[in-house]
Amino acid sequence: MAKEQVLGLPLEDRLAYFDAVRMRHPRVSQALADLKLMAQPGAGSDITLLVGPTGVGKSTVVQAMRDQVLGENRERMREDLALIPIVVAEAPASGERGFSWRIFYQRVGEELQEPLMTKKQETVTKDGRVTVRPVSTSATVAALRTSVEKALIFRKTSIVVVDEAVHLLRNIHGSTLENHMDALKSLANICGVNIILVGSYDLAALMNLSGQVARRSTIVHFPRYLTGEEGDEQAFAKVVEKLAAYLPIEEEVDLSGYALDLQQACLGCVGILKDTLSRALAITLRSGGKWQEAYLEQAILSPMQHGAILRETLEGEQKMTKTAFGSGSFKVAAEQCRDIELMVLGAS
Repeated sequence: MAKEQVLGLPLEDRLAYFDAVRMRHPRVSQALADLKLMAQPGAGSDITLLVGPTGVGKSTVVQAMRDQVLGENRERMREDLALIPIVVAEAPASGERGFSWRIFYQRVGEELQEPLMTKKQETVTKDGRVTVRPVSTSATVAALRTSVEKALIFRKTSIVVVDEAVHLLRNIHGSTLENHMDALKSLANICGVNIILVGSYDLAALMNLSGQVARRSTIVHFPRYLTGEEGDEQAFAKVVEKLAAYLPIEEEVDLSGYALDLQQACLGCVGILKDTLSRALAITLRSGGKWQEAYLEQAILSPMQHGAILRETLEGEQKMTKTAFGSGSFKVAAEQCRDIELMVLGAS
């Protein structure tokens, strides 16, 4: 729907229109290109982690990747109605003490259009006979896992995206977390899929679980736009200009003079910028529909919010200098080999 058609709609519909706007900008394009590269068969990575600061726009990348993969496979999907090349599911925050594999497998199965996901039962084959274990009236985790494996193979799925994957880490440590990664790695191997985990910088901790996990995993960093970098400031200013043009109010809103202020207030994160403009839009519409600078300033993050996100982001960015895709070099590898060998030999 064009912006002109939205102007006569109620407040809720105008807010929904702006909320649905998705911006394709250089950071999104680069992250998408890296993800597509790592998801290729034979790229040497079974599990890819897409990490970045909160509000940077990771969900936009996920949606862009889904749209691109479906577009690339449109002809194949017409010829093969069973084909589902990519599946996107959110890791559950179920409120349980640990991660709920039951809910996760149910969500993946539903995305694969697998029927009766809540009624799956584990089957056992012995002496050529197949029997069902009547362990409960609801689906068992083992049965759900088996159903998902079969569905992924039948649907010829090549990419499974797990959004909000940081829920895998909640209240889980040590061997349990290793078991979670082993379960995902096994799913990738058995079904021939690349699994993409999307979340905050906390996900980088998964790389420290074992050498095996580190070897077959890759971190794709989705960074923010930095102030002080001319190219970043120009790119962020263009995003500000494009988003302002979508604001569903009568007058044209010129935010070019606020681009740098907004970049600092939103920490260079387009998602935070979008949320900020959404709040300013809500205040404007509630106040009669005339845009004011005061509404924009009222909508920015509080000092407490800004400080918390900035600290978390700076710590995460520091980790990425040694863990993200493209951060390695021959020199660093040689120095690290020498340092670790000296440490281990000295300890022994």
